[in-house]
This record gives sequence, C-alpha cells and structure tokens, in this order.
Amino acid sequence: MVTTYEGKSKYRGFMPAIGEVEFELPGGTPYAVDTVQKYPLGTIIRRGGRTFVYSYASGTCNPEVGAYKNKKTNTNAVAPTQSTTIYDVDGVTTVGSAGSYYVTVTIDTHIGVLATGILSANELAGGYIVIGNGSAQHPQNRMIVSHPALATTGGALTLKLDSPLTAAVTAATTNIELMECPYYCLLADNAGGDYVTFMGVPTVEAASGEFFWLQTWGPVWITSNGNTCNSARDRTIVFVGNGSVESSDDETLESGFQIAGVALDTSSDGSSNAPFVLLQITP
Repeated sequence: MVTTYEGKSKYRGFMPAIGEVEFELPGGTPYAVDTVQKYPLGTIIRRGGRTFVYSYASGTCNPEVGAYKNKKTNTNAVAPTQSTTIYDVDGVTTVGSAGSYYVTVTIDTHIGVLATGILSANELAGGYIVIGNGSAQHPQNRMIVSHPALATTGGALTLKLDSPLTAAVTAATTNIELMECPYYCLLADNAGGDYVTFMGVPTVEAASGEFFWLQTWGPVWITSNGNTCNSARDRTIVFVGNGSVESSDDETLESGFQIAGVALDTSSDGSSNAPFVLLQITP
C-alpha cells in the first residue's frame, strides 16, 4: 500500500516476526544517512529497477566503491547445555527441542561490534545460523530474530530464530555456527583486500555509527581502472580488493573474482566506458 503526503511517499508492509512496518521515502531518500536506526538491518526497498538494503557503518563508507564486512563467523562449536529460561509466549517448552524457536549457542570472544564477545540486546538480529553442520549431521539453516544482551566476553547465549527447529539439539554433539547480519558493521574505505565479499555500493557517504542504504541491484556508477570493457564482448564487471571494479577480461578469473554485474553503457575497441554497472548482487 502506498500513500502520499506533502509530496512524500509512505510504503506500508508486513515483516515476519516484526509486524507492520512503514517506509517513508521523501526526496533524497535512500540517499541520506540516519544517526538513529529507522528500520531493521537488511530491510529492502526497490525503486525503478534498483534494490537498496538498510545497513550500518562501522567506519568510513564511500559511495564510489563496494562495501564489505570484515568479520569471520562465530567459531563453529558443539552446542552448550540448552537454557531452561522461557523468553516469551511462543509455546516454547524446551529450548533446543524440535518445534522450539530458541537455541542456546556459545559466543566466542571476537564477535560483535566490540570484537570481544560482549553483545548488546539483539545485536545479532538479522544474522544467520546453521545448526547441525558437523559430521553425520543434517543442517538446519535459520535467521536470528532476537536475543538478550551478553555482558561477558563470550559464553552461552539463547537466540530466537525465525522458524522452529525441525530436529532437537544435542548438547556437546550438535555443531552450531553463526554469523552476524551481513549488513551490520560495513566498511567501504578502499581497503577491503582480497579475502572479503562486497555486499553492494553505498548510496551516500556514511561514518562509523551511521545507518545508510546500500545499493545491491540495478544501474550504478562505480570507480574503475579506466580500462573497462575496452575489447570485444568484454561486458562482465568484477570487484578488486580496494572495492573498485575492472573488466573480467583484465583479470585471470581462474584466481577467482567476485562478479559485480555487467556494463550498461556502450564501449568500443580500446576505449573504456564509465562504467555504469547493472549491479547484480541482491535483486
């Protein structure tokens, strides 16, 4: 449903486990930062063939290069003893049992914005978890919805999931691994390196602690090496370590490069294009 007021547009929708949400898109948005969070991280809006994802900066984010998350997953470990605390009225009887929305995990000492294992409430919301990824186990992949704060440097933490477990967790046996929300603590500082994945391109300059929209699909200009698409049928655009892009023809793809998308504007033999890229990460 779309309504307009004072020349602005409001989009209403429903998000599972969150409820009804309202997206306000005045002129300039999604090309502005928020100092106070307005939407859940990972919220998606689509405008004119472009997709934008609500994100959080943990440092400099520049709009001319790709943004990356420089964080490993929480250490893969066997499940600890499952909590006996009930957090709300979802019908949960036993944390970690089949049908439960809850599971207790072990948090290591590098996860979180502080990189110490100390977490604020719901800091991992929007992140992903795999339960049962060990030998002879059958994985259950879920999204993290919420959790209480963790005041210690790592340790046991009970998470609420977006869907119930289909198989029970066995303490000291079931492997569990998780990662933070991919759109939490992003950087676009021209210094990602060769071991990161670029999640999209910021729409605006953002500083540490600010919320912003990350473009993940559709036409966008990205800094290049000035030699993009300068040979026949050379249309595929890839990211390099500093977040800028080059033609795949200029790299040895056997070494592995992340595809950003394809060039939109016409080039010619020996002549580079902008490039305007049809970004193809998250549709």
